[in-house]
Amino acid sequence: MHAPLPHWPARMSEKLAAAYLDISPSAFRDRVRSRVYPQPVRDGGRVYWGRVQLDQFVARQFGMAQIPENDTGDESWADLK
Repeated sequence: MHAPLPHWPARMSEKLAAAYLDISPSAFRDRVRSRVYPQPVRDGGRVYWGRVQLDQFVARQFGMAQIPENDTGDESWADLK
């Protein structure tokens, strides 16, 4: 039996974003540098990638319908809409 997947935050460090895409941090860094992967944003001294942007990249990569930018797939707050 496999362990449950972790909850992935809305914004991720380089190391976490690489793990999310199942590649090494150095491969992730190279693909960001070559502008293949989404570009990060800075928040103070930190650099982050958005989970939604990474999901949209994967959807394009596999020719899948894109998820709307504000749709995280998380319905846990649906009752407050």
